[in-house]
Amino acid sequence: MISGQIIEAHKSGAEIGVVVGGGNVIRGKNVSGIDRKIADRIGLISTIINGLLLENSLKKSAKVTHLSSFPISGIVKTYSQEEAIDRLKSRHVLILSGGTGSLYFTTDTAAALRAAELGADVIIKGTKVDGVYSADPQKNPKAIKYDKISYAQALNRNLMVMDTTAFALCQENKIPIIVINIFQTNNLKKVLSGKKIGSMIC
Repeated sequence: MISGQIIEAHKSGAEIGVVVGGGNVIRGKNVSGIDRKIADRIGLISTIINGLLLENSLKKSAKVTHLSSFPISGIVKTYSQEEAIDRLKSRHVLILSGGTGSLYFTTDTAAALRAAELGADVIIKGTKVDGVYSADPQKNPKAIKYDKISYAQALNRNLMVMDTTAFALCQENKIPIIVINIFQTNNLKKVLSGKKIGSMIC
């Protein structure tokens, strides 16, 4: 379903780079019984696994380039800013795995970093909820949805949409963040066509 949305958005003419996470496998700082450094390393590897799965799904319908912040010989190439930009211009869908390549940094930070490096117009964060709320709407039915909010407000209210390093990078480089429910049909294409869905942080 997600790969189908990426293909449709790509067909519309958008240049797309997908920073993949690994939270479906492991979340480093929240794992008990495993040293944080080891958990983070597993997390970095899990993003590559997810990247390979996404690559397999997308390559049936589009040209795809998968680059990782750290290479695995014969499996995934090393990320470079120059190659990534060249591939975007050549109408490839970019898959960006391996996070930042360093421990203690989230894939949110990786997304903000890659967006800055590649001159992205916007970061679209696909989640299970349809925007930014004052609390978890799945736990608190009285949670208030914000259609638009500033970086400072998001930080001050501790909304935890992205980590503080990612927010700082986006704020410094003036990259807006749009949070959408990626599991709702055509949401990615809708937001790229200018429809107001989800929440914007800017």
